[in-house]
Amino acid sequence: MMKTVEVPTKSWVAVLLIALWAALPPLAFSGTTGKIAGRVVDAATGEPLPGVNVVIDGTTKGAATDLDGYYVILQVKPGEYALRASIIGFAVQIVQGVKVQVDKTTTVDFNLEEEVFEGQEVVVTAERGIVEVDRTTTTAVVDGEQLAALPVTGIGDAINLQAGVVDGRFRGGRSGEVAYLVNGVPINNAFNNQAAFDVEQNMVASLEVISGVFNAEYGQALSGVVNIVTKDLPSEWSGSFLGYVGTIASSEELEFVGRNTGPGGGLIPADFESERVSFTEAADVDNLLDVQASIGGPILKDKLSIQATGRFIRDKGHLIGRDLFSPSDSSQNLTNDPSTWQIESTGDGDFVPLGWSERKSLNASIGYKLSGAIRLEYNGFFQDGEGRGYSHQLKYVPEGINKFLFSSQTHIVSLRYTIGAKSFGSVSYSLLRDKFDSQLYDLPGSYDESRCVGLPPSERLREENLQACRLDSRYASPSLSGLQGTNAFSVGGNDLFSNDELTKTHTILADFSSQVSRVHLMKVGVQARLHSLDNRSFGIEKSARTSFTAQVSPNVFSDNILDASPTEFSVYAQDKMEFEGLIVNAGLRFDYFDPDYDIPHIWSQASEERIINPCLSLDESERADCFDRFSDIDGITSADSVSNRTSAEVELQLSPRLGIAFPISSTGVMRFSAGMFFQIPQLNLLYTNPEYEVNTLSSSTQFGNPNLKPERTLAFEIGLQQGLTDALGLELTLFTKDVRNLTGQEILRTPNGDFAVRWVNRDYGTIRGLTFSLFQRPTGPISWTLDYTLQFADGTASDPGEAFGRQQAGLERIVQLVRLNWDRRHVLNGTFTIEPYDGFTATLVGRLRSGEPYTTVRNFIQSSEPNNANRPWQVFSDLRVYFRPKFIKQDVQLFLQVQNLLDTRPQFAVYSDTGLADESVQKERFRDIAEETGESIVGGVNSLDEFYFQQDWFGAPRKVSVGVSYRF
Repeated sequence: MMKTVEVPTKSWVAVLLIALWAALPPLAFSGTTGKIAGRVVDAATGEPLPGVNVVIDGTTKGAATDLDGYYVILQVKPGEYALRASIIGFAVQIVQGVKVQVDKTTTVDFNLEEEVFEGQEVVVTAERGIVEVDRTTTTAVVDGEQLAALPVTGIGDAINLQAGVVDGRFRGGRSGEVAYLVNGVPINNAFNNQAAFDVEQNMVASLEVISGVFNAEYGQALSGVVNIVTKDLPSEWSGSFLGYVGTIASSEELEFVGRNTGPGGGLIPADFESERVSFTEAADVDNLLDVQASIGGPILKDKLSIQATGRFIRDKGHLIGRDLFSPSDSSQNLTNDPSTWQIESTGDGDFVPLGWSERKSLNASIGYKLSGAIRLEYNGFFQDGEGRGYSHQLKYVPEGINKFLFSSQTHIVSLRYTIGAKSFGSVSYSLLRDKFDSQLYDLPGSYDESRCVGLPPSERLREENLQACRLDSRYASPSLSGLQGTNAFSVGGNDLFSNDELTKTHTILADFSSQVSRVHLMKVGVQARLHSLDNRSFGIEKSARTSFTAQVSPNVFSDNILDASPTEFSVYAQDKMEFEGLIVNAGLRFDYFDPDYDIPHIWSQASEERIINPCLSLDESERADCFDRFSDIDGITSADSVSNRTSAEVELQLSPRLGIAFPISSTGVMRFSAGMFFQIPQLNLLYTNPEYEVNTLSSSTQFGNPNLKPERTLAFEIGLQQGLTDALGLELTLFTKDVRNLTGQEILRTPNGDFAVRWVNRDYGTIRGLTFSLFQRPTGPISWTLDYTLQFADGTASDPGEAFGRQQAGLERIVQLVRLNWDRRHVLNGTFTIEPYDGFTATLVGRLRSGEPYTTVRNFIQSSEPNNANRPWQVFSDLRVYFRPKFIKQDVQLFLQVQNLLDTRPQFAVYSDTGLADESVQKERFRDIAEETGESIVGGVNSLDEFYFQQDWFGAPRKVSVGVSYRF
């Protein structure tokens, strides 16, 4: 259910927060630990043994059995442990290989034998069942060792290997519908709803991917949850180093224009020629460099510990340009007659990587044990980097493409402690600061923002302000970006825009977990997230009115500033009930969101802060309600004009969740789960065009809408886990999702007849499908997994901005469900690992997937049915090989990694007239015209084939990396 209310001031929120905080007991994080439970009996009689001490070996964490022989150990970090059971008169029994997962119960039963001689110990190895009897939804868990063995360079790649996940989308959902958490703390950037930073692989103890119905403790997500738990602090000093380099190893060729003379002006077409160059020749040898180092250990034994990992990664990618033209180059007469061309080409002619990125990061943890029951922890995540995107048009002017710069830091401070043997708690505070810039050049030191931002054009263009607002002199005039003719790359010019985005989030969260009885594990939680958005985007002008110097555009419509402070608050309660033969997860979540922004009363006049009083034209019977509506801001209800602003509404939601699992045989478990999920749309949609400006020279204006309602998903799934043998199991899941209130567009008309487009909740969709997994647990030298996903994702729009695009193209509005752009019907993933002897391991990952849909154009007529055909199938294969030389005493491993082992080139985009990425009917039509008329149909030095070959439409070629790791 969803209810909308109006809240007079934010003080009400503060009072509610404080009251709820005070009402809850000391709290602890959810989703970061698991538990161990079981029963201890006399091996001879089968009678329960009370008072048995069950302890995790090497720690003080444990529990004593009750009168019925049951025990439970809570707050166990994910990992592998040995469990020791002891009581006077019986031999000590140690169970090794006990694996604990987040939010799961690991059952370990003991059968103690009477002690024959003093000090007798019995050691056994735990055998985890092939099925997880307490799992009520679709969850995949990858531990640190598995993550290190996979041929992936980041946890994002590992996430995409899970059933139901394709390119970061969970079960057919839109991008941005996944919640990312680290140690129970959400790390999504609220502005774009993506993860604000990457956690490095060697800091991860457990990666949990929930693609099914998730519990009430997780919110602000419609499709799934990624829950990352970092490694526990080491009790002994240890460290590691990992470094590798990679290069593209492919015979695939690309076409480039080469210059057969020196750089300069007055060049002619004969000074250029096309050539075929392989990736190996065009790409730098050091295409990839990745260096990681970790160290950690106790500073004060059993009191203060620390660990940290640092990483530097530079990936030059597979998209390649050539520095033929500088942004300031000016060529002339690039028409159909090449004999008139005058070309200026001052680039050095070198191949240049595009689509590259470079990142430095530091992850650190500090833990201090105040007492046996109280622990203080700090986690810090720091990330900084830069890169450059790919532009097909600027392939030969690479220095004209904006760079992007990013930096992120997240600090998490938590106080954890135990309350008795069956309850534990924690409170925490985190600060997330995520910054993203897109710019070609840095702002000069003489730039004075106070004289450039917010001034009307007439003031900004005064001579004294022109000097203070001047940007880098290397910016080129926009006229240089359009000198080329048809079917040709740019021969000058550069990007003329800049973005500066800063998101800060203060998060206060806590929850409380208590094993109130042998059956019930209760959790309650509270969370507050206080966001601060400080963004600016502006165009850059270099024209006569700016004295031909680069300035922040004096056009106020090209300079947008956002300053907003939205607030989120949530409370949940959840009960995990573990009956004999039945597991039930039931929960209820409450969410509150205040956008903290004003919106127009009349959207068609959104740019006007005051408008003609619309109430005066109404009948007396209707005026009273109208006056109430327009008196929210200034109380004026009878004047000729009224305020066209009012506060956006506060949103409240209640979300019930339910999951049930029950055995149908000794090796089979059925499960059922259902839930309602709400998510505030990413904030960049709420605050689009935050100043509600309307450019009178444009025929359309886009508005955000802080009054957007939360998007809603009703999800249902039914699943089966079945053990076929002790080592072989399968899992089958059927799922369906009904998605409502998705963000779409409403098209209005302004009083002067122009279009006014705003975001509204209008789109909906339905997703259904199945996942099937078959897996073999490692029992010998070979292990493997296989999973298949079939899904049907239909909706009224693939993109929130689709409606206006169709209207402008003269297409009918979509009023029925059609295939969404990412409706990839078939996905097959497989992994195969072989370990023929100790010290050698090879893992192969293969993926086969059908193409995404596209809308065909045949005989120059676009299909009336959107997304009526599929792009080609895609094949991926990656290999990772580890080898530990026996003649080296230290823990040293050599490894080889090959990405795209088969060197296939999957097609991610296609021409709508052929369904292929490298062929176009339109291209052949141009070729026919050239043959018929004898005229040039390319207004530049490139060929027609090269212009129609877009590198970013194809996947990366084969890349081979070699490296070494060392642990101490």
